[in-house]
Amino acid sequence: MARVKLYETALTSPKLLYKYLLRECEKLPKDAQQFYKHSVKQSFKQHLIEPDKERVQQIMEKAVRDAKWVVNKKMEFQTLARLQTGFNESQFWKAMDIWHHNPQVANRRLLACIEVLSIKLNHDLTHIFQSICTLECSHLNATLNNDIIDKKKLLNMLHISNKVSATTSESKILLYITKQLPRIPNIFSSGIEFSLLEKQENRVINIHKSFSMEKRSLGPEMAYMIQLERDGYTSISVYQSTNTVRDPSIDWLEKKLFPCMLKWMRNEPRTTTVYPSSLSFVSAEKYAKLYWELKEKYSRKLIKIWPENTDPMKFVYEDIAIATYLLLLWEKERVERGIKDLQSFLDLGCGNGLLVHILFSEGHRGLGIDLRRRKVWDSYPPETPLQVSTIVPSSTTVYPGFDWIIGNHSDELTPWIPVIAARSSDGCRFFLLPCCSYELDGTKYQRHCASKSQYSEYIDYIRSVCDICGFRTYIDKLRIPSTKRICLIGWERTVGDAGTTEYRIQEMISAKTMLIRRGSKTHEEAVNIGEWVCNFKPRDTVEKVRNCTQLEKTLIVDIVKIVANQLLHNGRMISLEGSPEEIWNAGRCLDLRQLAESIPRDVLIRLRKECGGLQTLLKNHRHVFRVGDGKVEFRIPGKEEVNGKLRKKKASSLRKKIKPCWFHENHPNGCPTTETICNYKH
Repeated sequence: MARVKLYETALTSPKLLYKYLLRECEKLPKDAQQFYKHSVKQSFKQHLIEPDKERVQQIMEKAVRDAKWVVNKKMEFQTLARLQTGFNESQFWKAMDIWHHNPQVANRRLLACIEVLSIKLNHDLTHIFQSICTLECSHLNATLNNDIIDKKKLLNMLHISNKVSATTSESKILLYITKQLPRIPNIFSSGIEFSLLEKQENRVINIHKSFSMEKRSLGPEMAYMIQLERDGYTSISVYQSTNTVRDPSIDWLEKKLFPCMLKWMRNEPRTTTVYPSSLSFVSAEKYAKLYWELKEKYSRKLIKIWPENTDPMKFVYEDIAIATYLLLLWEKERVERGIKDLQSFLDLGCGNGLLVHILFSEGHRGLGIDLRRRKVWDSYPPETPLQVSTIVPSSTTVYPGFDWIIGNHSDELTPWIPVIAARSSDGCRFFLLPCCSYELDGTKYQRHCASKSQYSEYIDYIRSVCDICGFRTYIDKLRIPSTKRICLIGWERTVGDAGTTEYRIQEMISAKTMLIRRGSKTHEEAVNIGEWVCNFKPRDTVEKVRNCTQLEKTLIVDIVKIVANQLLHNGRMISLEGSPEEIWNAGRCLDLRQLAESIPRDVLIRLRKECGGLQTLLKNHRHVFRVGDGKVEFRIPGKEEVNGKLRKKKASSLRKKIKPCWFHENHPNGCPTTETICNYKH
């Protein structure tokens, strides 16, 4: 009873708590007493200046809980999941490396993480674990929630500054610390992640600390451990705290992170070209802040009024992310070069013009050119500089009045962007985000190396074009909702003779195009008349519809009939509801590839010119077919899908039926439902 009374008294004031905690420290081993007494004294000073009484009470209650844990001096973890995997050490540490350097892959709350430091520890794991767990958010916020983190202060907070040394080599225990930034900073708090790596035991302990208690945490609020056990099992465990309520993040650790870790361990390392981690050329912290500001400023209105048939969420967020990157890139350039004027830009193949609109609205003088006007252009202010024009590389397509040339998914113009920048002026730079692969003559790029993906090889090819054009080119990876997110930055010119560079450019163009091979023009004649390439073919100004809807009606009917007959052959027979004695041929479920083999070759060639081919044509007939996972079957009339399950449709007399029922007119057994239930006209 006396013990309980002492505990309750400690919670009545910071001073009594201070005395209580000092007495608790006396119960510790002598070699640990000084460390914890110092920690208590530092915390007491911080509590005295805290004006919020409710906050003081929270801190006091947590301090008592921490004291109880310190006295117990235990590291007990409860297993959440444990599987026999048979992974080796190399596979385990490969997955840990992915998690520590790219946590945003699994944790979608994260935008980016910044490495703070990596240090080798010279004392036991339990001691360091306790030091980290007892750190206060207020201390962390004051020390670490800044653009520049004071590493010395951080080490002093952990009381290990005189017992560690920086390292990147293998050691018994390694402490890896990162600062984590949220995607949505008004909801989630920035934080710091401590990772304790014990190579001898093949285990990693992660502890996340938020900078603000008023916002939601980016990571689990309890420590967790991932371990490759000696018996071939891999496990994930959480630290056993006094809180018996199941934290929601426990489910995330068990059902999201752990399967993700196993997948990384299982997959073979990629042998393709290794690119830098994302946002390696700009400040990730500045990016997170500016991206959120631009998103709040532009996204809601644009998504609401988006008139195009494309997904507004993807295109708006992608262009905001690219604009954020460019604004920071140009800020970096101004600082390095000591200039104050904002850079000007030219976006060739600007598409929807959103990138131009944002950059122009942020104060940069510029122009966007595309061969087709988009409907969304009318949504921008009239002063937004957008122009319709067809660009054919020649002496007329040089732009000495602009600082930067932008090629954002510029397709046929992609390999020409470095050439245009090089020939525009000595000070012109470029930003290039390749997507579709094209050669200098406008034809599709053909892969030469089977060991690389086409995209990876194309990036290398464009990099070689940049080198020939005399640019010192940097490669970075953007944070955009796209698989094609490698960008090339023509940051500055390499030192060399301008005449030699121009000769190399012209030699490359001549080798890659038909300028000289097709005619009698010499190199000098071609340059004199201003031609760069004679067989470059830009895309049509009117975009062709290639979704199989513009094919001849008779051809479409014939293909549907062929597919239907294939499904009906040896099809499964089902009983009709309400008439058990009647049976109906529901058809087979066949692979798309198998169906394609039954279609005449000349018809398939025509279909391949359409986007999606046979699959798109069948999806256009969703009233007849269900297409998914590479398979095709009949869509049974009178049924609807809800959460992947078939449900009977309710009869409705309010729906106006216009389209005729295909099954009623073409199926050998007719439509299996009555006209009242069927969605289509009988």
